[in-house]
Amino acid sequence: MKRSIVIAAIVVIVVVVGIGIWIVGRPSTTAEKPKSIIVRAWGGGWEYALDEAVSKAFEEATGIKVEYDYTEDSELQTRLREIIPAGQVPPVDVNWTISTNAYLEAQWGLVSPMSLSEVPNLAKMRPEAKPGADVMALYGDKWPYVNVYAYTYVLAYVPSLVSEVPDSWRVLWEPQYKGKIAMYDDGIGFHAVLARLAGVEISEVLAHPEKMEAAWDLLKTLAPSIGGLGEDPDFSMWIERKEMALLVTILTNVFEAKRAGAEVAWVVPKEGVEVHTDALEVVKNLPPERDYWAKQYINIACDPTVQGKWAELLGCPPLAVGAPIPDYMKGDPAFPTEPEHWAMNIFVPENVLAKYQKEWFARFQEITG
Repeated sequence: MKRSIVIAAIVVIVVVVGIGIWIVGRPSTTAEKPKSIIVRAWGGGWEYALDEAVSKAFEEATGIKVEYDYTEDSELQTRLREIIPAGQVPPVDVNWTISTNAYLEAQWGLVSPMSLSEVPNLAKMRPEAKPGADVMALYGDKWPYVNVYAYTYVLAYVPSLVSEVPDSWRVLWEPQYKGKIAMYDDGIGFHAVLARLAGVEISEVLAHPEKMEAAWDLLKTLAPSIGGLGEDPDFSMWIERKEMALLVTILTNVFEAKRAGAEVAWVVPKEGVEVHTDALEVVKNLPPERDYWAKQYINIACDPTVQGKWAELLGCPPLAVGAPIPDYMKGDPAFPTEPEHWAMNIFVPENVLAKYQKEWFARFQEITG
């Protein structure tokens, strides 16, 4: 996988009946709505869930069309680092990206921070939705971005291709699965698992990065058994074709395969799974009216009812307090909705990922390439 304006005294409120979404704080400078706003998005099942849950609610509430930009998130980040310091208008209004990218973009001053008066639904988000203290310190009481849901990298499996339901990550080293194991081509979602299996907690790595060497040594023993290295679309295909038995993947790909009728299940091994978050941010240098409406898009995305629908379609637990939790998520630590789920799994802080993830990608690719 690889964005402030002063709110005028007059507040205009638009309520969407049955959804409970509020468009707030509209200033006089935004009397003219844009015909559309542009959201950077991932395609496939990711776009489908965003469009059905968030964008359609925004379009219904505002009459503004949502268009998508599919530029790869890291590529967009590179462009923003060139465009924004030059004072140019960016190509997107809302950036939907991994939280690590959002953290870096906030550190680099590429975002338009959001106040609670502009995006009041931020007050309804869980603590995990708020950026870390180090980046919040740069923006005072404003949020540079908001983490909108959590997701895990589970051990998915094709039932007819495994001898029993796996309960430990160590099943990956069993000889009968040689060539039948799939991972992301950069190892995302597996680095912290490797570390735990090697006796290292990821919380130690920031102060002692050399401890990750034990994880890389362990990976060297697994590399010959990995039969598939790819990106999100590859996982759904491998599952549907029964080409891989065990897959380290986000659950969205599992749901995509299930919608296509594939045989697939998942498990959270006893050692836990990696928990990550994705974020929404408004990019800097937008005209005032686009900045305003981009923030309203994020306000709607943080509405608990919208969060519940988005969660159900995406397969990622919501981070809004009071958001409906789909029945299939309840009690499953693959969907961290309870404190004990967060405790058993491996949450990698954004500052650790920002500092080391690219290095980890490179080491993984060096070993498995």
